[in-house]
Amino acid sequence: MSASRSAAALTVAVVALTVALAQPAFAATTITRADLQGTSVRIEGSGSSPNAPLTVNGGVLTGQADANGAFRIQSNSFAQPADCVVTVSDGSTSASRTLTGCTTQAPPPPPPSSAPTLSTLTVSPTDVVGPDPATGTVTLSAAAPAGGFVVDLTSDNPAAATVPASVTVPAGAAQASFPVTTQQLTNAQSAVIIGTVGGVFSTERHGIITVWDAFHFANGSVSVFPGGTGTGRVVSQPAGVDCLIANGSGSGTCSAFFAVGTVVRLDATPAANSKFVGFAPKPGCIDASKITVARGTDHACQVGFLPK
Repeated sequence: MSASRSAAALTVAVVALTVALAQPAFAATTITRADLQGTSVRIEGSGSSPNAPLTVNGGVLTGQADANGAFRIQSNSFAQPADCVVTVSDGSTSASRTLTGCTTQAPPPPPPSSAPTLSTLTVSPTDVVGPDPATGTVTLSAAAPAGGFVVDLTSDNPAAATVPASVTVPAGAAQASFPVTTQQLTNAQSAVIIGTVGGVFSTERHGIITVWDAFHFANGSVSVFPGGTGTGRVVSQPAGVDCLIANGSGSGTCSAFFAVGTVVRLDATPAANSKFVGFAPKPGCIDASKITVARGTDHACQVGFLPK
């Protein structure tokens, strides 16, 4: 009786093993083809289970595997994914593949910020004779909101120019002006007019104003200095400079003021025992034959006289 029962159990085990071996084995889901033409898509592959329901990209398309696990999913109204990738899932395994015929779409730019920011701060005029006034202007990137937009103001040199503590751009406007008050000076000084929003320095914008005394605002100078050990004379046209150079030093009128914009020519004549070798090009005096006088600037020219 015991031997009969053992034989029966063995027969059942063999039958179960035979049935198990007879079932088809499937690997994980795979995609062998994924094509896109316009809005038409075709996806082929095999799933991990026969007759399994399938989803594409979470359910935008659906399909079903056949008895062998193979599938073909098609649609003529498929919306291209931004990354051109499709993912097929049968609920237990999934696979992804990039669609052929698909071009990756760049992400849309972020919407423009509607909140205005401080774009520029300008001062006009940028050169004044103190105490003549000037005007500053702040410009926003967009119209100011209800209640206006406040820009805080400071000057880095109140001895030259001062500004109010702030200026408010009215609601609906993108610009506002403010007074720049200058001081009477005996020498030129510059001031940086600074605008910020909410005390945050990264919002800083600025303009520069130079405050002059009346004389230096209207005039600049041309001067001559020696560049050798010879002797000679340098004069200017128009008249002003009349400089005698001897043994490396100068005497007479070696510097003179001219009105801004005047074109000055320097002429050099060597003494009998010397020779003229030219003017050395210097900033402000690149060409001594035509020096355009700039406001408050000394155009220093080096003349070369050498002994013969």
